[in-house]
Amino acid sequence: MTAANQDLRQGIKTTVESSEPWQRVVKVEISRETFDQAYAKRLKKAVKTHQKPGFRKGKTPRALVEKELGGILRAETMDDLVPQAWMAALLEHKLAALTDPKLENLKFDEGEPLTFDLVIEVRPDVTAADYEGIPVSKRAVEVTDKEVDEVVDRLRESRAEFVAVERPAAEGDEITLDLEPLDDAPEGESPVITDQKFVLGAEHNLPAFNENLAGCEAGQEKDVVVDYPADFPNEKLRGRRVTFRCRVKQVAEKKVPEADDAFAAGLGEDKTMASLREEIRADLQKEAERRVAAEMDMQVRGELVARNDVSLPPSMVERYLRAGLEDFRARYQRMGGQPTGKDEQEYMEASRPAAEKELKAMLLLEAVRRQEEIKVTDEDVDERITEIAAENGFDVDRYREFVNSGDEKDRIRYDLAERRTLDFLLSRAEITEVAADADIAIP
Repeated sequence: MTAANQDLRQGIKTTVESSEPWQRVVKVEISRETFDQAYAKRLKKAVKTHQKPGFRKGKTPRALVEKELGGILRAETMDDLVPQAWMAALLEHKLAALTDPKLENLKFDEGEPLTFDLVIEVRPDVTAADYEGIPVSKRAVEVTDKEVDEVVDRLRESRAEFVAVERPAAEGDEITLDLEPLDDAPEGESPVITDQKFVLGAEHNLPAFNENLAGCEAGQEKDVVVDYPADFPNEKLRGRRVTFRCRVKQVAEKKVPEADDAFAAGLGEDKTMASLREEIRADLQKEAERRVAAEMDMQVRGELVARNDVSLPPSMVERYLRAGLEDFRARYQRMGGQPTGKDEQEYMEASRPAAEKELKAMLLLEAVRRQEEIKVTDEDVDERITEIAAENGFDVDRYREFVNSGDEKDRIRYDLAERRTLDFLLSRAEITEVAADADIAIP
């Protein structure tokens, strides 16, 4: 630090007050001498560069320059001193600001020091309490024959084939047709959509097609009038009425394979229906265990929040909601639409309680981790990297290279730390075994 900077720093006094756990008010006092010195330097520079009719450049009397530019120079001097005072406060008080400082209560009377407040939001210092003996309900894990049957049926449906039939179309049949919109077609052009397939009666179909094409046969031609709703995802079609000429080319019936050993063998060599059902049951068991574990985690997080009062910085909540809003917009766009301002406002309002709860839980878990000195070492992270690579079939060296190239390693470390903290709390929780279908309240 130069001598000049040291002298300036000595002329700036800062103290910090806390009106909220997430807020700091930096009270700044800059001595009159310090301000006058900074102002004099700026005035001297202005005199050297000022040019006024009747005077050579740099020869305008100082008093005249000050008369013309004094107000501007004083404002510029303040603009320079405010960030210097902020930097002095950062270094002296080791502030970790979440927001840029907001200038308040500026006061500068004649002959008095310059004083003002710099208001910021900070990550609150949270202390977790009363986290021993949290009540947790552990749901029994049961996999029924019905659940196994449902998975088998989904597998059969996924391998179903449509076979052409010579009869009128019924619900569930696949219809292949050419669609020709008869409205607003460019002159000399017929924008026919060929070989369009849809399953008659499917929920995502426009109702006009389901109603008008029931009972149609291959070779038949039929006009269908479609009234598009005002909220249809495609903006070009919203509120429009379009007539389509439908030329039916094929009606096909769905053929679902039987649940037998031949079907099982098609899913893997040497598989039988008995072995397939065993695999399905084992997978359902693991998935049910994961759901039970996640439900127990939610109970711990919810109870931790319920037992501790945490005041959140508004900027932290807003950033969390804004990140979710981006995902909300992306979902709309994938469906071919764009959310309105009202849609986004409703999303923000509806999501706020969950966002606040999630952020409070995050801060409290971090507090427990700090208070209980729960650590994650580099060796722990590297071991987890190897596990993730094995679980997903990645080449471990290439995956490690990917992890080290960005923020993924920090995320893995954070997830490990959070998992260990939840495991610590669960090890001290009062766990009650309940039935698989029991109602469990999440705080």
